Amino acid sequence: MCQDHLPQHNQTALKDGSALEHGEQHEKAHKTWSRRNFLLTGGLAALGASLSLNGLPIHALARSPLLAALSNAQTDRALVLIRLKGGNDGLNTIVPVYDYGTYTTHRPTIALPMSGITMLDNTAGIGMHGSLNNVHPLWLAGKMKVIHNVAYPQQNLSHFRSSDIWATASNANTYLSSGWIGRYLEQEYPAYLEAPPSVPPAIQIGSDSNLIARGNNTTMSLVINNPNEFYQIAQGGQLYDTQNVPDCYYGEELAFMRQTANSSFRFSDAIKRAYDASAAAVTYPSNNSLASNMAIIARLIKGNLGTKVYMVTIDGFDTHANQINSHATLMGRIAGAVKAFYDDLAATGHNQKVLIVTHSEFGRRVFENGSNGTDHGEAAPVLLWGDGLEGNGFVGTAPNIAQSNWVGPGNIPNDIDFRRIYATLLQDWFCMHPAIVDALLGQSFTRLTGLVNACSPSVGSSDTAALLGHQPDFTNYGTTFIKYAILQGGTVRLRILNKAAQPLVTLFNQYQPQGSFTFTFNSFEYNLPAGEYIYQLDAGGKSYSRLITVGE
Repeated sequence: MCQDHLPQHNQTALKDGSALEHGEQHEKAHKTWSRRNFLLTGGLAALGASLSLNGLPIHALARSPLLAALSNAQTDRALVLIRLKGGNDGLNTIVPVYDYGTYTTHRPTIALPMSGITMLDNTAGIGMHGSLNNVHPLWLAGKMKVIHNVAYPQQNLSHFRSSDIWATASNANTYLSSGWIGRYLEQEYPAYLEAPPSVPPAIQIGSDSNLIARGNNTTMSLVINNPNEFYQIAQGGQLYDTQNVPDCYYGEELAFMRQTANSSFRFSDAIKRAYDASAAAVTYPSNNSLASNMAIIARLIKGNLGTKVYMVTIDGFDTHANQINSHATLMGRIAGAVKAFYDDLAATGHNQKVLIVTHSEFGRRVFENGSNGTDHGEAAPVLLWGDGLEGNGFVGTAPNIAQSNWVGPGNIPNDIDFRRIYATLLQDWFCMHPAIVDALLGQSFTRLTGLVNACSPSVGSSDTAALLGHQPDFTNYGTTFIKYAILQGGTVRLRILNKAAQPLVTLFNQYQPQGSFTFTFNSFEYNLPAGEYIYQLDAGGKSYSRLITVGE
């Protein structure tokens, strides 16, 4: 069985597609086997035909850390992420009217005419696509912000790889299997599979999958399409065996999907109750899948489900050809969905605790190509809507589109690392302790001031430390990185115990200041045979422990 499910990766194909001329390779890259295809096809098919909604599969956003901690976080705030899949063209979204001559010179066919631009700031000369006009009232009311030139260093132009970088918050040359939302929640709920919370910490609406909520060991987010059908399916389902699976990569994926299905069954009652407890207060745009999905999210929020993170995807942004009409349609769908969603929440007062944020794997190039489209680029704007924003406005510096400022073949350079946005939202929107934020992102990123109304007072954490999990060093057999954060400086001890909780090795026992840390643990240095152990962190009179497998 394992040989039939080996992943086949074509790295050349994955890197191609940055320009229209890559044609066939670009199309191949979209169809290459990946975890996404497994999630969308074979994985759930192996569970049985009962796990589908109108022909679309149910699956989880993956074993998640940020998602579980958020469900018990001392805040009732929620985050709605809108993924613009394919690489959104930033210059035709937020238009550089301040340099309109250069803009139209580089885009003689697809540049928006002034009549097709809604001005946001006449003094700064910044407008937005006219098809976004439905959200202009939110801008005027101080409930919309734009973050300029968002990307990351050493931009990767592959859709798949760049999407994973955004989801995992990794460096361009670092490969992680867990998402930024997932890692934090995992340390908050180490017994998630054995004793799951009463509501799903995160929900994705739609059939697309993403690494953002995947942790190292726990599946905590669900993907659904129709809550009532989802409930009916779950009630007729059964819990699946997650242990008796093939000992190979396919077996790991099958176990993951079965955990996903089991989580679906557990949460179905809570989802149905929340959905049935509310109704839409507005009419959502028709023939708009994004609006339909946002309508589901609104009902779950108004039904007081308690889920902290929602994610929805709108596809079609890979505009290599004939961009002008397709991009206008996409902008219109976003604006219609967001405005209806906001008005729906506002009807019951739920709008004050919800923040909407867009993101896309990369932007497009400054100049148009020979097919009236744009090719893969680097930086692009991020849009935010919500009452929690500190008024309307722009974060960062508007892009300089002059050719002398281009990076490579026509790219707008990165100005704001996307992880600065993540760090700011985690600390100021979800009230997380700064040390934990730095630890789960792997390093400290400067927060963006004036983005959202910060938690007041900051909730942070009542604990003195946080055990953030571990990650094998695949380049050094037997070595594992143990990650933790110290929230209050003091004496800290890290030990290895056997499964009977008997101490075997003290790795260190010393004073450590507040901050995030990584300890490199090599089992061979301590003569520990391969097997399962417990690592325990003691700080401030409390103990934090996790299970670890070493030497295998």
